[in-house]
Amino acid sequence: MRGRDVGVEAGHLIRLAGELHDLGVDSVVRLPPHHEPTMEIPLPDARSRLRVTAVRRGRTWMFTWGPGRRRRVATETPEAAGRIATAAHAARAAQAACLAATTKSVQVARAAEAPSRDDSQAAPGVRVFWRAR
Repeated sequence: MRGRDVGVEAGHLIRLAGELHDLGVDSVVRLPPHHEPTMEIPLPDARSRLRVTAVRRGRTWMFTWGPGRRRRVATETPEAAGRIATAAHAARAAQAACLAATTKSVQVARAAEAPSRDDSQAAPGVRVFWRAR
């Protein structure tokens, strides 16, 4: 197993964090003692983050933030921070859309709830024979 150059990994992530800061994106670089350094970009859901790592592919250092070729960029690419910021904004938008859809479905479900079993709340003179559940 090859030795890892944690200092170089951390250096790339710290530089990226500075560039993201200039673009208005919040980030945290984590340097755990026995694991690879990572940079995390918080998302609206408090439990989720966009996690970025710096890895070496041959002689080239790359930032990766998920599986696939579209989620990696060479560390020396001038628009690397911009691409990662775009990915973070897209993840935020997806979470916001999911939250809005969930909120709307809860509102619809509440509106469709059956009236209580207590017939005293029904309109006077109306007998309820069936209720949807």
